[in-house]
Amino acid sequence: MSLVTDILESGWIAFAAIAVLWIEFAVLCLTARTSGARFRLLLPNVLAGTCLLAALGFALLGGHHTWVLLYLGLALVAHGWDVAIRLRSQAAVFRRRTEKLSKPAAVTQAR
Repeated sequence: MSLVTDILESGWIAFAAIAVLWIEFAVLCLTARTSGARFRLLLPNVLAGTCLLAALGFALLGGHHTWVLLYLGLALVAHGWDVAIRLRSQAAVFRRRTEKLSKPAAVTQAR
């Protein structure tokens, strides 16, 4: 158990996870038929994950709280970017279709 404890306390496990995350991202982009589209879709998510893992790493290393807060803030920005992209791609679901009313609705609106 000492080895596991040492690895966790050193904080480098978070930075190793960042490396794995970016390798996975590269593999997913390179194996996609439309790698540019997949890159644009996954990049904000990968950046958010990277920032969260970096904040964890700095916290485990006992780094200054400014770095932890900086990376948490950057993760929030990347998350907002990710959500905006996802909502934009699903915008048709959220649009109201009021131009084609059913007959009962058209009668009700005419009154």
